Amino acid sequence: MKVNSLMNSTDATGTLWESHSLCTIESRRTARVIGESVAAGIRSAYFAESGELAVRYGIGVGDVIEHLENAGLGRMPRPERAIENIKCAVHAAALTRGVAQSWADLQTVLAPGFDRACAARLDAMRGIAFARRFWIDLRVSTLGDEERPAAERRNAAARPVLRRPRGVRAPDLRTFAATRPLRYWLAERLLGSLEVELGRAASASERLDTVEEVRTLRIPAQMAAGAETRPG
Repeated sequence: MKVNSLMNSTDATGTLWESHSLCTIESRRTARVIGESVAAGIRSAYFAESGELAVRYGIGVGDVIEHLENAGLGRMPRPERAIENIKCAVHAAALTRGVAQSWADLQTVLAPGFDRACAARLDAMRGIAFARRFWIDLRVSTLGDEERPAAERRNAAARPVLRRPRGVRAPDLRTFAATRPLRYWLAERLLGSLEVELGRAASASERLDTVEEVRTLRIPAQMAAGAETRPG
């Protein structure tokens, strides 16, 4: 009887491993889910405000909800902010799916300003190179290197490697949850990496100054003194 009871229980609930796995998957799924009121607001805003953009990129409301859930919107303190930024959410959903037009639009609008911002902090050549490296990193971290156009990969291979500042993670649009406008989110990450680069350059400059100062202090006293003070 006990054996039959155990078998029936096993048939109903699955093995211990299966039950544990199902619970774990369910808890993760629940943690990702956006609250129904927020999801309803996102759907309403999608149809009311972003129809033209959604048609341009071929993005449905389900794609937007899926993107925001994967980005962790359901775990954030004020998920309703995504409703105000619905166009950014649609654009981000297209970007993470590799829609070519969405990437072209993003860089057309933002790249000139990002170039100027970096050139203002670095010299013109280094600043523009730094901004271009940002866009490359953004695309690769979001889509993977294989998603870059073949011509772009060939050109990148022919150019000198522009290395990301140490300690700076490449931005990933899959983590954009639309709680603020996309342009602000990207600008924060560009300027953050730029500050790291400037801090590293300043630190190197300070080290050089220190070395130069040490060298100056090591000048022998007799060489620094006037001829009248030297022993005859």
